[in-house]
Amino acid sequence: MTESSRLNSRTDGQAARRPRRTQAERRAESEREILRAGATLFGRQGYTATTLEQIGKEAGYSSALVSLRYGSKEGIAEAIVDRLQSRAGSEVFEPEEGVTGLARLNRLFDGYSDLIRDAGIWLRALFMLMTDSLGPLNGKIDLFRAGNDNFAAAFERAIREGQEAGEIRTDVDSAGTAFEILASIRGTTLLWLLDPDKVDLVAAIENLRASVEDRLSARTG
Repeated sequence: MTESSRLNSRTDGQAARRPRRTQAERRAESEREILRAGATLFGRQGYTATTLEQIGKEAGYSSALVSLRYGSKEGIAEAIVDRLQSRAGSEVFEPEEGVTGLARLNRLFDGYSDLIRDAGIWLRALFMLMTDSLGPLNGKIDLFRAGNDNFAAAFERAIREGQEAGEIRTDVDSAGTAFEILASIRGTTLLWLLDPDKVDLVAAIENLRASVEDRLSARTG
């Protein structure tokens, strides 16, 4: 076999092993990379200081493609929030079959801890964008309100189920306690983002979970 034949044979073999990606696959990849670049930059420098050009450069695409995929910087911010809230909805808020009451409450804490472990840049972006919703992103403030409402509602539901099952004290204010848990989680996460070397967020969430369960449990009432 000649050198040219061997080269062609290797090239043909590589082509067979690596099928050409479809347009849909290339589009999905570019959308993922653009969102990740947006999350990185929003988390690093905030919404106002970030431009479409910067997002494109970070992602390795032109600003024209960024605009084509998401329309505007605001569209990217909304997509990032939707991505996080969709993931939280499927992994944290949605009840598992047969998991209710205190077990459900613990699952909510576990789900949040799982998000923390591999969603650092996304959480930072979420909190930066949440802050900006009080100013330049005010038109999107309802997105963050809805996210907080869903989070609190999941805890409130678990508490009520636990009360009905006799696991949680009946004198507990389910709505008020759910709000306290939400405020504690949000506040602790913000402290972690400000000083990650000082705050062990997973350990802090675990300590909060233990404290809440001890305070709510009918066994200690």
